[in-house]
Amino acid sequence: MGGYMTALRRYAEFSGRSRRSEYWGFVLVNVLISIVFSILLLVSGYDYEAMEPSGFSIVVLVLLGIYALAMLIPSIALQWRRYQDIGWPGAVSIIGWFVNLLTLIVAFIPGNDGPNQYGPDPKA
Repeated sequence: MGGYMTALRRYAEFSGRSRRSEYWGFVLVNVLISIVFSILLLVSGYDYEAMEPSGFSIVVLVLLGIYALAMLIPSIALQWRRYQDIGWPGAVSIIGWFVNLLTLIVAFIPGNDGPNQYGPDPKA
């Protein structure tokens, strides 16, 4: 939960670095929230095959959309800082949006020890 809250506090901060723990904490909480939304849609009677919302499922879908939009900037900023943590320019993360394997690899690479051109070591 700490990584999630740290990412939200640094909402639109593209400078500096983010550790793997911050990245994976943010991803884990977002996955759990997505699971909760999916369960709410199942309970509300949302028909996944026909994709026809009705009643409560419309409310859940609207809330899901609002949440997704609210998390867009923090997730982009976090990914940007994660790239900078391993010493790559944050702009390379744009490529990662199209090549998801690159983003997955970067998520597992440990950051540079000590300060780099993007800021001090967040572990220190």
